Amino acid sequence: MATLYANQSLGDILIEEGLIRPDELARILGGREDATEPLGDLLVRLGLLSPRDRARCLGRQLRIPFLDLRGREIDTDVANLIPLSMASRLCALPLERSPTALSMVMINPLDVAAIGELQAHTGLEIDPFIAAEEDIREAIIRAFGAYDDLSGLITETLQSLDTNDPTYTDERDAEEKVLSYGDLRKMSKDAPVVRLVNAMVVQAITSRASDIHIEPERERLRVRFRVDGLLQDAMGLPKEVQLPLISRLKIIAGMDIAEQRAPQDGRLTLQTPGGEYDMRLSTYPCLYGENMVIRILDKSADRIHLPNLGMEADTLAELQHLIQRPHGMILACGPTGSGKTTTLYACLNALNSVERNIMTIEDPVEYRVNGIIQGNVNAKAGVTFASGLRTLVRQDPDVILVGEIRDGETARIAVEAALTGHMVLSTIHANNSAGAVNRLIDMGIEPFLVASTLVAAVSQRLLRLNCKECLTPYLPDPELIARMKCEALSASPGWRYLRGAGCETCNGVGFKGRTGVYELMAVTEPLERLIQARVTTRELCDAAFAHSRQLRADAFCKLSRGLTTLEEIARVTVD
Repeated sequence: MATLYANQSLGDILIEEGLIRPDELARILGGREDATEPLGDLLVRLGLLSPRDRARCLGRQLRIPFLDLRGREIDTDVANLIPLSMASRLCALPLERSPTALSMVMINPLDVAAIGELQAHTGLEIDPFIAAEEDIREAIIRAFGAYDDLSGLITETLQSLDTNDPTYTDERDAEEKVLSYGDLRKMSKDAPVVRLVNAMVVQAITSRASDIHIEPERERLRVRFRVDGLLQDAMGLPKEVQLPLISRLKIIAGMDIAEQRAPQDGRLTLQTPGGEYDMRLSTYPCLYGENMVIRILDKSADRIHLPNLGMEADTLAELQHLIQRPHGMILACGPTGSGKTTTLYACLNALNSVERNIMTIEDPVEYRVNGIIQGNVNAKAGVTFASGLRTLVRQDPDVILVGEIRDGETARIAVEAALTGHMVLSTIHANNSAGAVNRLIDMGIEPFLVASTLVAAVSQRLLRLNCKECLTPYLPDPELIARMKCEALSASPGWRYLRGAGCETCNGVGFKGRTGVYELMAVTEPLERLIQARVTTRELCDAAFAHSRQLRADAFCKLSRGLTTLEEIARVTVD
């Protein structure tokens, strides 16, 4: 077993590797709030160090070999020396074996308990290696069932079905085709169908998809994944697979497989090598069958922290200050899928402590967090946002998260809660942060109540990030530069526009991952007077952002650091 201790500090190694400057490291260490947080974790959280570089430098410090698992062939026979559940739980994967020892790549090679468990299970001496967590989990997926050969699975599925049966080939409209419960259940339980569904979901998670769209067409079944906010074709399946695949998904989501003429909603929890995911399923009857959309939600919010969201330093500092208020209301604004709930949960993580009682009412609970009491809307049981919030106020909460303020009754109760000594966090659909004020007024809240309870409104969007592996200079269209008013920026000495050229890491699209862009409107005394005077959204916006950044200006900060492209900013933001 490798030596587990070394004299050189991780900070010294990072400086030697050129990954951070000594003055920058000293500034970060001097300003950190939690002295117990490991340096590597802190730098990754701040976006100053990649997880792969952290693992490599930590391996050097501990004198444990680092492995880059990207593209490495995984011996499935060796990998299966431990079960999938153990590999996922410990984030460890066997790579090679000898008669007496087993090479094991691990996220934490100092975990003596994990090494002992692995040795007891395999009966072999464990020789640990270190790698980045993301790489290990992707390798686990490849080892235990990535289903790379989807064409083989599709062929096997078709062979298992009696495709001469008109059930599979009939092209009549969905309204005319009604199968028995027994027929649908039988076809959905075929082993190849089960594995095809598993393959599709695993591939979506591996691709970092937030949604799976299963769309019936006349001649085929189209499957698309939404990755980094945009849909992309994932696979085209034969028409014969449509009914078994949809039926299988409906069964595991607790939906009625015999009902094909009415929309349905369902949900399921899935344990994968990459973690545990909640999935929300929705069907909609259309011309050629049932259209299904699956929303993929990572249940863990442990790694959702305000510094990780992409806020500029001054915006972050102001929001961290505002959420510490003992009472009031903070609203996150933006369209569906802009990361509002993620921002609010980052705020909850910052507030989560033994001294505070934090409670939520959501539709549904999107993240699971220890130390927070979370609840779901349940229309069948009469639990709405309004009724749930009314109950929460009687539960002695300090902080309340309301999934969405969507009607006047919920808005009124939220305002009353903010007035009576609670901090209320919620989302609201508004185009910008100033628009949240008039949205509340439109719901029937008096302007003086809005002015006295609203602490801040945060408007946000998500920008795709340039792939770091294929970053290259380029020149945008001059017309776009002029329309975005970037002529002065383009003329700055040393200025370069950067974009991803497309590589294997980003699947050729040039982007990988997303970051938030924000505008934070803190309600000051001058703004309170304007709110009470019922000024227009434009007038309120001009006053609120006379000395601070709006969305597009915040996006330009990302552009100046080469994080995104001018085209992406134009797509996501407006003047």
